Amino acid sequence: MQMIIYMRNVDMNLLKALDALLTEQSVTRAAHRLDLSVSAMSRNLTRLRAVTGDLLLVQAGRKMVLTSYAMEVREHVHEITHEAYSLLQPTQKKLNLDTLERNFTLRANEGFINLIASTLAKELQEKAPKSCLSFIEKFDKNAQALRDGTLDLEVGVIGTNAPEMKTKTLFRDRFVGICCHKHPLLQNDEITVQNYTAYKHIVVSRKNKSRGPVDIELANYGLERQINMVVPSFSTAINIVRNSELIGLIPLSTLGFITTESNISGITYFELPVITPFINISAIWHPHQQDNLEHRWFRETIMKICNSFPIH
Repeated sequence: MQMIIYMRNVDMNLLKALDALLTEQSVTRAAHRLDLSVSAMSRNLTRLRAVTGDLLLVQAGRKMVLTSYAMEVREHVHEITHEAYSLLQPTQKKLNLDTLERNFTLRANEGFINLIASTLAKELQEKAPKSCLSFIEKFDKNAQALRDGTLDLEVGVIGTNAPEMKTKTLFRDRFVGICCHKHPLLQNDEITVQNYTAYKHIVVSRKNKSRGPVDIELANYGLERQINMVVPSFSTAINIVRNSELIGLIPLSTLGFITTESNISGITYFELPVITPFINISAIWHPHQQDNLEHRWFRETIMKICNSFPIH
């Protein structure tokens, strides 16, 4: 009875977290089950321990096991959770895409917009012809627009200070170098750190930052890039590189993941002479959209398109 009395003073999400923890007997697996981060589930466990006055899960060698109290209430918790959410979750109407009139809003950088816009437009025209999509340029990672519903979905590198957000990795990107197709760099049999740093470079940064992961790796060789220009967008950098001898650095996705032909409209991309981390590109949305049929169709459509990319 102790747990039921105190549960009146906590949110229903804790009940769902408790059910997952007692079923999975693992913070990591419980987090995966509810599509939460491990740190968020760990915080839930801390709160549940305070609410119940019991440790619930304890370490036993390399794994965690239930306390005697947790074993006693496990089945009851599962039944209560199922009944509570069945009662509180209204039955949704069947989604009719032919008559759907909704303006979806998606915040992303220009590279992703250029990559997906035409394919997504075709999907919307064919499947949901009365719907509309508004792309919003990504100036920051403020999560408030996702919370208040003015933004449906964000795509990019996870960086919001909002642990409650739902996320799904769409694909893995990587940086490549670009130069004009007649650049003297391409006359070398191999692009090394020495000939890569022998030329001037252009950098893309919305915050006027000229250094990044490539420069950290080059520093290990005692070398650095000669930064000649900083611009705010990848499209600007590509146009400048096409008509100059500056060397650029962009995500491969900006070129549409064209991996079979390195010479693209006057520019050539090449693999960097240093190793940089992959970039995990994710879809981010607020939990209040999780079970909305319209939103689910929208994000699943984007996921389907991204699954067709050659890099995952």
